[in-house]
Amino acid sequence: MVKKAFTLIEMIVVIVVAGILSLGTFVALKQIYLRSSKSKAISELSRNSELTASQVTSLLYDRVPSSVIGYDTISKNFQSIYEIDSSYNVLEWLATARESFEHRDFSGFVDMNSSDPLTDTLNSPDTNITAISKTIQKKFNTTKNVYDNNLVALMFAGSFDSGSLVLMSDFNNSFGWHGGNSSLVYKIKSSSSGANIALKSHPNEIYEKYYLIDSAYAIARGEDLNRDILESNCGLDLKNISQDSFKHTLFLFYNYRPWSSETFCADPNILGGETREGNVTILATEVEGFKIDLVNNNLQFSLTLKRYISSDKKHSVVISKQKVIF
Repeated sequence: MVKKAFTLIEMIVVIVVAGILSLGTFVALKQIYLRSSKSKAISELSRNSELTASQVTSLLYDRVPSSVIGYDTISKNFQSIYEIDSSYNVLEWLATARESFEHRDFSGFVDMNSSDPLTDTLNSPDTNITAISKTIQKKFNTTKNVYDNNLVALMFAGSFDSGSLVLMSDFNNSFGWHGGNSSLVYKIKSSSSGANIALKSHPNEIYEKYYLIDSAYAIARGEDLNRDILESNCGLDLKNISQDSFKHTLFLFYNYRPWSSETFCADPNILGGETREGNVTILATEVEGFKIDLVNNNLQFSLTLKRYISSDKKHSVVISKQKVIF
């Protein structure tokens, strides 16, 4: 009995068909993997972008209107939020002492009749300097009082409530940013007590409403910072973060005071006798970019996160989030 064997051509056809089926299976499995990775990335990036945008907008909600600036670490220039463009890679602002206000440590209003302009002492009903100090001490883990090292300062609201720049003929010297003077910020004397807030300088005008400010904030991506300065000055351990990841990490800087010639701890530049001070925390990773715009006199914060879902970087997921801050 003769057994029929496969011919060479038949074997080649079988091998080709098997290869095509294998390739199809591989492509199908790859597509399944990409869809799964994409779904996971969309979920994670959506959650992270929402959380980060909410954190930033919450902090910006307590800003001093018109104190928001864009800072360019290359040119060393800064501009008001009303004038910045995409070349300004760091966002900074002065923040009110929200915790003290929520604890009702101060009212934010001046009794004009009870205040003493001769000694530059303001009387603020329902205000307690000692209580303010205790709240600030807990917030920043310090033993300083409000007047020590100008830990807390005062600004009159004036037309800031509407975000107007009418009062700032010299914006660069209004808040103390990056070597400038702080003509609109009033430091507090140690003789302040109870409801009486004594100022170290004489204000040209006194308004019934004021802000207490206790910190400046800055946000920046690693791409626009000096990694060595950040590690050495801010005390942040980055040894487990690759250079590419560092570039796409969004950092939040706080607990520094421009009105005392301080800048954030990773500022690549030191101008006008400044010192690098404060703390830093990581807000988000995989940050492709962020920006802030003015929309009907309100701020709109935009954040974009990006993740590659294939090793060849041909496939990626991009999520953008926007928040309006009133």
